[in-house]
Amino acid sequence: MRDIQLVAQYVGLSLLSKGLSVSPLKLQKILYYVQAWYMVFFGRKHTLFSEIPQAWVNGPVYPSVYRKYRRCVPGMCDHLQATDFCGEEDPSVALKRISNLLNFTDEEQELIESIIMLYGAKTQNELILYTHAEKPWAEKREGLSPFQRSEKELSLDTMYEYYKARHDKNREGKA
Repeated sequence: MRDIQLVAQYVGLSLLSKGLSVSPLKLQKILYYVQAWYMVFFGRKHTLFSEIPQAWVNGPVYPSVYRKYRRCVPGMCDHLQATDFCGEEDPSVALKRISNLLNFTDEEQELIESIIMLYGAKTQNELILYTHAEKPWAEKREGLSPFQRSEKELSLDTMYEYYKARHDKNREGKA
C-alpha cells in the first residue's frame, strides 16, 4: 500500500507535466478515481492507499490531502503550481524521485497514467458533476441538504462494485 501524500504529489506533478491544470479540488477527484479504478483492475482487496474518501459537499475528499493543499492557494478551485508538490526541486526530477519511491509496477503505472489523462483533461466542475451523479458519493449524501457538511466515509465496496459494473458493461459493448 502506498502513502496517499506521495500519490497526491505524483498525480499533481504528472498533471502539470502534461500541461494540465490541477487545483486542490481536482486533485481530490482524480485521487478518488485512481483508487476506484485501481480496485477494479487489481481486485477489491487491493487498494492503492488506505485513506477512505468522505462525502463532502463537492464530492469525495481525502481529509489528509485537503489539509495539506488547502493553504497553498486562496481557494480550492485555484490552480496549484509545481512548487506546491515539490518545493524548489526541479519538477521532472521530483516526479521521477516520487515515482521511484512509489515503486509502481508497469501495469500500475500504465493504469494510473491513463486515469490521469482521462480525468485530468476534465475541468474540476465536470469532475464534481460526475461524482455527484455516481452511486458511491450519492448514497452517502442521501438525506443531507446540498450544502450540509458530512464526514461520512464512502464505501470501498460500493466504489468497487459501481466501477466494476461500468467496466464490465463497457467491455460487453465492445465485444
